[in-house]
Amino acid sequence: MFRIIFILLLMPVFVQVHAQNAWELRKDKNGIKIFTARQNNSNYRLVKVECMVEAKLSQLIALLFDIDKHHEWVYDTKSSAVCKKLSDSEMLYYSEVSVPWPFCNRDFVAHLKVCEKSPRVLSIESHAEPDYLCNKKNCVRVRTSDSYWTITSLSDHSLKIEYIIKFDPGGAIPGWLINMFITDGPYETFKNLKERVHASSYQNAHYSFIKE
Repeated sequence: MFRIIFILLLMPVFVQVHAQNAWELRKDKNGIKIFTARQNNSNYRLVKVECMVEAKLSQLIALLFDIDKHHEWVYDTKSSAVCKKLSDSEMLYYSEVSVPWPFCNRDFVAHLKVCEKSPRVLSIESHAEPDYLCNKKNCVRVRTSDSYWTITSLSDHSLKIEYIIKFDPGGAIPGWLINMFITDGPYETFKNLKERVHASSYQNAHYSFIKE
C-alpha cells in the first residue's frame, strides 16, 4: 500500500551521502542490488540501487526523457508530463502516483538535469520543485526529494548504474511502515527499465551533450 515512494526513482536528484551512512544490502535479484541506510534527522531510509543495463547512454536517456510514457513502466505512475524544457539536457516535469485508499495520491514536480561528468560517464541530478505548480485537489505534493544517478558506459552496449535517493513522501504515512516496503518499488522499476530500454523507439537516439 505504500508504493508511492518508489515513483521517485524517476526523479534523479542530487543527494550528498556522508561517510557515516552505512549501506545495508536488502535485496539482490536478477542483477539488481537494493541497499538502504539510516539518514540523520529523518524517519525514512536512504535507498541505493546498483545494476547493469545492456544499452547505450543515449538509449537510456531517451527512455528517461520519454516522460509521457512513464506510466507504462515506472512503479504506480498514474500520469506524467513535461512542464518546461529548459535545454536538450534539462527539464521540469510533473507526475502523479496512484496510492490505494485510504491514502491520497502523491504528485511532484521534478527539475531534472543531465551532465557528462567525464567521457562515457553521465550524472543525472534532480530535485523537487513543489511550488512550481499549484497543488492539485486530492493529491499530497511531495516537497522533499533528492537523488543522484551515476551512469558509466563500460562498452558500446553495457552501462553500470548507481542510483541514490533521499526523500520524504509527506502526509501521514509512518516512517517505520514505509521502511518495511522500501525495496519493492526500486526493484520493480529497475527491472522494468532493463526491459523497456530495448524498445525500438530508443535504439537510435542521439543527444549532442553525450559523447559515445
